[in-house]
Amino acid sequence: MEKGSISAAAASLGISQPAVSKHIAKLEREMGVKIFARGQKCSNLTVEGEVLYKFARKTISQLADIKRDFSDIADDVSGIVRISASSIPGDYILPGILVEFRKLYPNIEVEVRISDSREAVEKLVTRESDISVTGHGRHASGFNTVPFARDELVLLLSPQHPFAEREHITLRDLENMDLVGRVTGSSTSRIWEDAFKAHTGKGKHVYLKFGHVNAVIEAVKKGAEGAIISRLAGADISGLRLIPFRPALMRTFSITYGTMTTKAMETLLEFLLERKTFKEE
Repeated sequence: MEKGSISAAAASLGISQPAVSKHIAKLEREMGVKIFARGQKCSNLTVEGEVLYKFARKTISQLADIKRDFSDIADDVSGIVRISASSIPGDYILPGILVEFRKLYPNIEVEVRISDSREAVEKLVTRESDISVTGHGRHASGFNTVPFARDELVLLLSPQHPFAEREHITLRDLENMDLVGRVTGSSTSRIWEDAFKAHTGKGKHVYLKFGHVNAVIEAVKKGAEGAIISRLAGADISGLRLIPFRPALMRTFSITYGTMTTKAMETLLEFLLERKTFKEE
């Protein structure tokens, strides 16, 4: 009912669409009532369905309270929290924050799985993670999203490139460059490619793509003409040039999360939100 369709519910639960339909049919048989109005979307409940839905929400809330109570019984907060993150926040923002968190909460175990932004959000939807930190612009419905940090995209070049001595570069300057980049699903690629198309009226095809920013940087070191990367990823690079765009090409990393069902999850989320550096422009 909350997702609006069987297919969306299946995606959020990480199971097949037929499996959801079977669960609904089984529940209707056990209750002896129809839950959804036939011929309508799954957001349209029958009168009996409304009663069942309110009971289910209350039960789920009580279960979450019980889990929090169990966590609070111990003197120290403990448990496991799983974070899915895209490569830039996962490699360059979260490590320092989580080392600080570890010192304060030694009994909370934190796992960080790093992938591209799209996959990181998918892991949250399928409940393979509890919190995601990404630069993804389109977040899953039913989840909370909070801006966390800002980042600038810059052009990475060798010192021998004709643009290497420039103080800044424009998107139109990229038209004739043979760039390397990230695979589909990366927010870095999506943001600069969308900006290029909006600025020039045409797309920019990248023929060599990698799954991680480190491989992109290495390709430029080995002779690729250039790449657009996060300034955070280029902070410690030697022997190459970072050229900013004018106007600046910025993006926002966000924290996305659902219901916090344990004290450990709540504690880590609060800690992350207290350390967000995002400021409204």
